[in-house]
Amino acid sequence: MPKSTELPVAVQNLRKIWESKKVEMEFTQVEAAKKLGWSQGAISHYLNNLTELGSGAVVKLANFLGVDPLEIDPTLTSKLPNVSAINIVARTSDMSKKIKETVYMRDDIDSFYVQVEPDTTVVGIKARAPSEDLTVYAKLCNPAQYTNNVLCAVRLKGSKELSFYAKNSLPDASTINKKWAVIAFIIK
Repeated sequence: MPKSTELPVAVQNLRKIWESKKVEMEFTQVEAAKKLGWSQGAISHYLNNLTELGSGAVVKLANFLGVDPLEIDPTLTSKLPNVSAINIVARTSDMSKKIKETVYMRDDIDSFYVQVEPDTTVVGIKARAPSEDLTVYAKLCNPAQYTNNVLCAVRLKGSKELSFYAKNSLPDASTINKKWAVIAFIIK
């Protein structure tokens, strides 16, 4: 294995962040690989510079580790034509306190939108039907493409309707016809 100083800066940064977050978040490479939809070997290859750390991998790893992708690869902005920076200015728990946080979202995820009807079932979370004056759309994708979701959209076997479930409150897998990760809701 090459010495740390011979590794590209992005790999050196990834290794430092990985080691720190591994302790803080209490995960193993196997657990991380499962959440990222990768093999444990793929993670090992990135950490040991056996596979080039491309911009997509940097963004996915940064989102998993809860860091800005630029902390891993400072040259990343010039390589990210399909990534949007979303500025977070506050948290719902304390809107009086401004925060400065940026979340990076890949725009090249194969996603689609569905209109959410006011009587759509939502299980496992607190939710209210939108005002009659507003239309709500859900942005959905294959769960393997976006693993940081909190909500899933599910179509049960024998049903035409789409329901939303907290990721930890999904119905039995044998009753699910199709499942999608919910990326976002848009209200118009």
